[in-house]
Amino acid sequence: MQLSMKKLRVILSFALLIEARSITPKIIKISGLLLKPVPAFLKSAHAWIPASAGVLTTHAVSGATTAVKSTQGNSISIKAGENLTYQFYTSRYTAGSYSIANLPNGLSYDGRNTISGIISEAGTYDIQIIGYRGRSQNGSYTPAFTLEIIVNKDDSEKTIDSYFSASTDLGNNWYQAWMGIFYIPTNGNWIYHSHLGWLYAHPTELDTFWFYDEGLGWLYTSKTFNRYFYSNNTSGWLYQLDSSSNNRFWDYSNGVEIQ
Repeated sequence: MQLSMKKLRVILSFALLIEARSITPKIIKISGLLLKPVPAFLKSAHAWIPASAGVLTTHAVSGATTAVKSTQGNSISIKAGENLTYQFYTSRYTAGSYSIANLPNGLSYDGRNTISGIISEAGTYDIQIIGYRGRSQNGSYTPAFTLEIIVNKDDSEKTIDSYFSASTDLGNNWYQAWMGIFYIPTNGNWIYHSHLGWLYAHPTELDTFWFYDEGLGWLYTSKTFNRYFYSNNTSGWLYQLDSSSNNRFWDYSNGVEIQ
């Protein structure tokens, strides 16, 4: 009977050893599965997860190549009061929504892909545009796109007196500057000089003018030349005479005073 019990114990121990060996490979196989690399399709899915949801920090709508772009470029120059229409898009993948920051007064966003309007104040404006995968600015997003708008003052709105670096307002549209005393009507480029009469003024820059005289044609002068005028008709120089003279200029080419 004792021999039978010993045999039974040996048989049971051997059976348990065999079972234990058969379980070990199963555990190793399972562990190996868990340690395998994440499949490629799961890796690509992380681009649609918001950056705030865990340790993923990518901010591209779907991969690093997605970005806000425009066929009009990222820097445009316009005049104050000029109508502006600017359109943009996202490359590679289409954004479901956008956020627009630093939009200046006069411009509006249509909620899709267009900024339009009129800026009346001269200056430089930087607008930030970000595209989002989801609607209502949800989901992953693109890098910020900066649109620079340079608004220049419209020179057509400047009056003739503003082209003189220093002038004194004498009242009733009369002014005094380096070229003498003159009257500037409310509209247009004509001025009336107290000694030279009516002249059509075409400023080229500050204190620099072409004046059209009905009798002498185009005359060029500046603050630097002061009383000297270059005649386009004769290719010669004229000198503005004092107001006490009955004539207006001294003609250097012919050596005479002219009316």
